[in-house]
Amino acid sequence: MKILTDTDWMPWGKYHLGGDDPRRMQDVPADYLHYMWSNGGRSGPLCYRPTDPVAIYIRRNLEALKQEHPDVIW
Repeated sequence: MKILTDTDWMPWGKYHLGGDDPRRMQDVPADYLHYMWSNGGRSGPLCYRPTDPVAIYIRRNLEALKQEHPDVIW
């Protein structure tokens, strides 16, 4: 399993490399990561997927994401 860093491309979703608006992990908006963390997609919320690379990235960067998007409960 690959551990995502700030400079890696978002591996899936709205901001993945093959999409219309590709972004590196550090540039993916915190509100989008929060949405995926709380609601997710077809596979459910990321908070329940301990081995998903994006979930791991969120967990490792949770304090910074809380500062960037403080108005929600992570």
